[in-house]
Amino acid sequence: MSALFGAGALATAGRAMACEAWTIVDFGRSLSVHTPTTGIRSHMTRQVRSWAIAALAAFALAGAAAPSFAGITYNVTNYAEGQDGWSVNGTITVSGLGTFTDASAITAWDVTLSKPNTGSYQFTNTLSGHDGKSLNGTLTASTGTLEVSNSYLFLYEPGSGLANYLNWDPSNAYLAQFSNSLRFYVNSYSPSNNGVWTIGTATPSAVPEIDPAVGSSALSLVAGVLAMLEQRRRRATLVA
Repeated sequence: MSALFGAGALATAGRAMACEAWTIVDFGRSLSVHTPTTGIRSHMTRQVRSWAIAALAAFALAGAAAPSFAGITYNVTNYAEGQDGWSVNGTITVSGLGTFTDASAITAWDVTLSKPNTGSYQFTNTLSGHDGKSLNGTLTASTGTLEVSNSYLFLYEPGSGLANYLNWDPSNAYLAQFSNSLRFYVNSYSPSNNGVWTIGTATPSAVPEIDPAVGSSALSLVAGVLAMLEQRRRRATLVA
């Protein structure tokens, strides 16, 4: 070190360090906490209030956007190979997921049989006289498929003497008739697995819509909170 800086320089530096105290932290003085100035405090209050309102609005609208459960809708399987040139298209809606043995689990249906240059027939709960349904087996509704097993699911025209019907029956046959004429009859079905027929596949989930009643309640809640905050602000201003 002496060779690099010189003995005189090192001696001078040493004397300076020995004689002068460098204060890093003064433990002899007590710490103090200073409250924010009025401007800073007001700014912080506005920020917190804004975030609180935004969070409240988000939670309220998220709750409003949760749709009331209206069931699961399945696109009916069009088993072209067994339908003798007929098409079977439409939907069946079930009240929810699970296994059912009663036709009341089916809350809506709209299924149409059609064949070019021949005719068509519609089975639907929205058209009087075309709205018969019967379940004498097991209906299994999952997130992906609608299945029938053990016996039949029957859509028909009430009061027609079974002149018009569509029947899925894994224990017997898949068949359809209308205008007293048998349109198709087969003992097979696809897709099927060990006597379980997949008669429908779930439609993609719809984007949740805001329930008008719940949405108005959420907006009323947000408006009430805003009014309360504004009233408190005015009182604080009068006191000041």
